Amino acid sequence: MDELLDFFLREQLALRLEREIGKQMDDIISQKVIPIAKKFSIASKDKKSPFRNVLAVATEPSSSLEVIKNYIRYQVGRKESSPIWKNSKDNELFAKAVVDDLNNLSQDAHEIVQRLRKAIPKGNSLEPYLEDNQNREKLEKNIHLKLAQLYLGYLAREHTASVGESKPNQ
Repeated sequence: MDELLDFFLREQLALRLEREIGKQMDDIISQKVIPIAKKFSIASKDKKSPFRNVLAVATEPSSSLEVIKNYIRYQVGRKESSPIWKNSKDNELFAKAVVDDLNNLSQDAHEIVQRLRKAIPKGNSLEPYLEDNQNREKLEKNIHLKLAQLYLGYLAREHTASVGESKPNQ
């Protein structure tokens, strides 16, 4: 019986999380993804998206935020990497700006967990789980990774859209 209850609680938590992540992504796209793409004019630096490989790294089962950031920094040092990563605006590299955005997603993850805690009714079986500091820290870390993966995916889409918009009659 406990296993069935655990399963339903995990599913309830997963559904609530997906809903909160979806709400947060609107802000992330409008306040982080689109501005960074425009600031660095990524469509004009390389028509071929450099994001496929970083997305592959980000979505590997053993991936972590540090692995993703390491891969992005590695691209700056590679001779053959896309010029997008080395693009500079106002003395800031695009790669560093992306890493900074990824780091700052921790605040979004924290906000999601706080909203989730407030939305759980008193007496709900999820309440004790979400009141435990270790559980919350683990949950925030997992959400942070998920947000980073989504951020990179939407950045790839923004690049593709920008490239398409820059050549409207072709």
